[in-house]
Amino acid sequence: MNLTQDTSVFPDTEHSNGTGTKQVNHSITYSWSHMNVYTKNGKSRSVYDTLTSCCSGNLKTKTENKQLLNDVSGLAKPGELLALMGSSGAGKTTLLNSLTFRSDRNVMESGVRSINGVPVNSKLLTAVSAYVQQHDLFIGTLTVREHLTFQAMVRMDRHIPYEKRMARVEDVIQELSLTKCQNTIIGVTGRIKGLSGGEMKRLSFASEVLTDPPLMFCDEPTSGLDSYMAQNVVSVLKSMASKGKTIICTIHQPSSEVYSMFDKILLLASGRTAFLGSTNDAIDFFKTLGVSCPKNHNPADFFIQLLAIVPSQEICSYETIDTVCEAYESSNYKGEIIEHQRQLSIANK
Repeated sequence: MNLTQDTSVFPDTEHSNGTGTKQVNHSITYSWSHMNVYTKNGKSRSVYDTLTSCCSGNLKTKTENKQLLNDVSGLAKPGELLALMGSSGAGKTTLLNSLTFRSDRNVMESGVRSINGVPVNSKLLTAVSAYVQQHDLFIGTLTVREHLTFQAMVRMDRHIPYEKRMARVEDVIQELSLTKCQNTIIGVTGRIKGLSGGEMKRLSFASEVLTDPPLMFCDEPTSGLDSYMAQNVVSVLKSMASKGKTIICTIHQPSSEVYSMFDKILLLASGRTAFLGSTNDAIDFFKTLGVSCPKNHNPADFFIQLLAIVPSQEICSYETIDTVCEAYESSNYKGEIIEHQRQLSIANK
C-alpha cells in the first residue's frame, strides 16, 4: 500500500479549528520493529583515543562496531504521551533519532517504522509529524505573536487564506497558554531579557502545532527547567495528547509528579527494551521479578537506577539488565505489542 495514495491508513476524526469550520484530523499509531543501530567501524573513537593514536603513530587502528540499539520494537497510540526513559547512554536519544530518520551518518541502522501499519520513509514521516528540538532556536528580537505570525506565513499550506492563518495563531496562543506573554520579546539568554524557560519551551511547541500535526516528537522537553516549569511543560504535552495526538518524548530523571503524567513509558537499558507499557504496569512488571519500588520513592528514579551500568559493578549491572530485558521479551506486555502491530499490518494489506 502506498501511503501517499491511500489515506485510509489515517482514521478520520473531526474537531473544531476555531474558525467556525470543522477540520479533519488523522489519528496515527506509530510503530517500530527490530530497530538496530551500530557505529560504523572506526567512527566511534574518542578524542583521547585519536590523540593517543597520533602520538604513537598508530593512525590505522580501528575500533570495532558498537551496537547502540539492539532489536528495539514498540508503538505509540493516538491520545498517548509516551516517554523514552533510561540512564545516560541507555539509547534514548539514539532511538528518537532513529525513529525520526535523524541518525548520524556515522552509524548503520536497520528496522521498520510504520504509520498505522504502513512502512514509511523520512519524507512521508516529515509530512505528518513535528519535531521539537531540545535547544530552542528563535529570533530573539521578535515578540511571541510576531514569531508565530511569521511561522504561520511560511509553514502553513499556501492555499490557506490569511484570515485562517491568523485565526490559527490565535488558537495556538490560547492552547499553549501564551496569552499573557504574546507581546513580550522572546529575548536572548544573557543579552536581552525576554521569556522564561517554560514560556520559551511552550513557544517551541506552539511553532510546531501551527500545522496541527497528528504525531509529535520531543527531545528532552524539560531540559534546563526547574521542577515547576518541567511539570508545566509536560502538562501541555499531556493536554495535546488528550486531543488525539500521538506524542513521543525523551525524558531525563523526571520528578514523580511529571512521571505520573505519562500514559506509557519505554525503559531502555544498554540499547535494549527493558519495558514498554503504562506506569502502573511497570510497577507490576518489576514486582514479578522480585523488585518493588519502595513507597514514597520516585518510580522513575527507581527504574533508572536499577537499569544503570554502575562503575566497578559492570558484570552485576549487565546481569540485571539481561534478566529484566529477557523477562520483558517473554512477557504479555511484549506479546500485546506484537499482536497490535500484526493487526495493523493485516488491516492495511
